[in-house]
Amino acid sequence: MDTPPQSARTSLYSILCIVIRLGAVMLALSVVGGSFGFFGPGQAADFSVAERISVLMFLIACLVVAFLLWLYPGPLARLASARSSHQIFESSLDAQQIQWVAFSVLGMYWVMTGVLDLAHIGYQFIWLSEALGTGEEAARRLHGQIAYYAFEIILGIFLTLGARGLAHLLHKIRYAGSSGLTTRKPFASEDPD
Repeated sequence: MDTPPQSARTSLYSILCIVIRLGAVMLALSVVGGSFGFFGPGQAADFSVAERISVLMFLIACLVVAFLLWLYPGPLARLASARSSHQIFESSLDAQQIQWVAFSVLGMYWVMTGVLDLAHIGYQFIWLSEALGTGEEAARRLHGQIAYYAFEIILGIFLTLGARGLAHLLHKIRYAGSSGLTTRKPFASEDPD
C-alpha cells in the first residue's frame, strides 16, 4: 500500500533564506568567472598595478559578501519578508528538495545565459574582424570573455546535473552530528494542537 507523501510546513522566511543563499552562490561564481576576463592572458596588461589591485580588492570584497550572505541569510530574509515571514504554508517538498530545484534552476540559468552570451560574442567577433581587418586581433580581444562564457556554460551543466547531490551534501553538512531531524518552536500564529 502506497503512503501519501508527507507535506512539509515551511515559511516564507525559510524560502527567502534559500533564495538568498542561491544569490550568494551566483555572486561568488560570477566573481570567479569574471576574473577570467580580467586576469586572463593579455587582459590585465592594459591596466596599471594600482588599477589591478583595486579590481582584485573589489573581487575579494564581493567574495566576502557572498560568503557572509551564505552564512547569515536570516537578517536579509527578515528585512525582505517583514510581517509575513511567520506565515506557514504546506508543501509536499521539503527544504532539501526546494534547494535541489533552486540549484537546478540556477544551473539552467547559467547555461542559457552562457549560450546567449557566446552568440553575442560571435556577433562581436564578426564586427571586430571587419573593423580591425584581422580575425586574430579580434580573437585576442575577446578570448577572456569567451573563456568566461564557456566556464559559465560548463558550470551551469554541472550545477544542473549535480543539484540533487549538492543539496544532499549541504543537508549532511548542516546536520552533521545530529539525527537529521530538527525541532523548532511553533510560531504564535500556529494552532497549538
